[in-house]
Amino acid sequence: MTASEADKPDSGATRTATAPGIAGAGQLAMRARVPQPALQGLLALAAYLAIFILGYTLPLVHHPGLPQVGQAVVDPNFYVWSWRWWPYAISHGLNPLYSRQIGAPAGYDLAWTTTTPAVAVILSPVTAAFGPIFSFNLTLVLSAPVSAWVAFLAARRLTGRFWAALMAGAVYGFSWYEVVETGAGHPNLTVIMLLPLMLYLVLLWRDGKLGPRSFVGLMAVAMAAEFYVFNETFVEMTGVWAAALLIGFAVARPADRQAVARLAGLVALAYVVAIVLVSPYLFYALRHSPGQFTKVSAAFSLNLEELVSPRSGILLLLIVLALAVTTWSSRLTRLLVILFVLIVALAIGPAPMVGARQLGTVPWARLWYLPVVRSTQPLRLMIFGYLVLAIILAVWLAVPTKSRLLLAARWILGLAAVAAIVAYLPVAPRDSPAPARIEAVAARASDALPAFISAGLYRDYLRPGETVVVVSDRGNAGLLFQADTNFYMRIAGGFINRSLSNATGLPKPVVRLRHPTPARERQFRAYLHQAGVGAILVERAWSEPWMQIFGRMGLDGTRVGGMIVYRTGEDLQNPVQHQPAAGQNAQ
Repeated sequence: MTASEADKPDSGATRTATAPGIAGAGQLAMRARVPQPALQGLLALAAYLAIFILGYTLPLVHHPGLPQVGQAVVDPNFYVWSWRWWPYAISHGLNPLYSRQIGAPAGYDLAWTTTTPAVAVILSPVTAAFGPIFSFNLTLVLSAPVSAWVAFLAARRLTGRFWAALMAGAVYGFSWYEVVETGAGHPNLTVIMLLPLMLYLVLLWRDGKLGPRSFVGLMAVAMAAEFYVFNETFVEMTGVWAAALLIGFAVARPADRQAVARLAGLVALAYVVAIVLVSPYLFYALRHSPGQFTKVSAAFSLNLEELVSPRSGILLLLIVLALAVTTWSSRLTRLLVILFVLIVALAIGPAPMVGARQLGTVPWARLWYLPVVRSTQPLRLMIFGYLVLAIILAVWLAVPTKSRLLLAARWILGLAAVAAIVAYLPVAPRDSPAPARIEAVAARASDALPAFISAGLYRDYLRPGETVVVVSDRGNAGLLFQADTNFYMRIAGGFINRSLSNATGLPKPVVRLRHPTPARERQFRAYLHQAGVGAILVERAWSEPWMQIFGRMGLDGTRVGGMIVYRTGEDLQNPVQHQPAAGQNAQ
């Protein structure tokens, strides 16, 4: 492939960055002054951080140690728990893919859950210093800006244009996909910087900045890290890589196909090395595969109505069309446009939807029922689609033209597309189509941890390693409390995913008590004995009607630090001896 000239920041000279060899020599000859590439990178990162923090995550920055995102649902606090679990398991010599700290008495197998070990391990020093809630909030604050920045680096390497690359990074990092998943508290889906990093490595190899060995080694590490972020994205990445290389080979000039084939060989070798790196996890997961996975449904596919909404990028689609019409002779354009169309065709799933109306099934619908693919969510392919859209925008703005009017029209359309995306930041949806801003924690005081946990009062009322049931309308409260106490207590129940645990995170005998009957009360007592539950913890913000239910069962509760503690079984006669600290109010 054609290599671009090296940056020369000291001389302030211009450089010419040509598109990859598949674009054809001279088809995208672009010039841009890059006197200080490192400074430009810092400015881009600062801009992305400022936009995302001020426009979306400012409450998380104001209160970084308090749980704020998705406290009414179960997923976010599962990740808070995961951020604590991985360093805890590794430091204690435990199998991190199986935890007996939750799901007592048997525990839970975690091989097919989204614990995102790569992020949990990288942030373990932060977790040790400031706690898992802080680490989780930090992940949500940084993921989108850092992802935008890495996409900026790839786009600038391709085009040589700072402003075009800056806008491309915003398209990728601030896409509706990324914003929605940030608001929902899904770091396995928001940590997406590794995908543009792989593209950046390809461009460095193209430009002669990386030799074959370095390329294979770095690409393998990036691929393996993506597996340890989210294995579903790793599977989807495999398909997108194969499609991109096949399309690239098909549209390349005969003289350039050897270079594309060489790239494919190096990528394949990196993939093999990556499989070796992830083999311990992979082998364990295959040996402990659950009997049933979630099947593909329209709810997990791209709705075509969403694709053409202003915030999602109808203007970006116009840019795709304009680039295809005006520069179809460019092989790079053909690669990008065909790849984007393919990604969208797959993301719509087996049955395309427009709003609430189904359009029938697509000819390739059977693809989504293959053994490996049937549990994936087609919608998640759109993160690759937005990476392609980002590169298309950068190329669209960087293609040379002698017409100032045409150049101005390009930039107006590009700026409007990015402005529509950025304007959507303050109204990111969480778990429903209705928009909702990430609110300040002051407006939701019930989200703060009860003093029973945050002030360490649990040590006076619970024994180390004691099994407890946590009852609260806070999503996955038991896992949140356990993580914040660094596994002081074991949890009966807890949500890990919909296939392997109860959707509420509470043990089924506890859920049934919401409508108590004598039979259900007997089942509940039997469960407490079987699981070895020593105490029931009820968060006072959601204590009704549990006070009446447990009171009718003869359990006496102690109110302390925002919790009601009910001792169970033999502990009713032999409670833990506790002495509240001087001046402490146990009400």
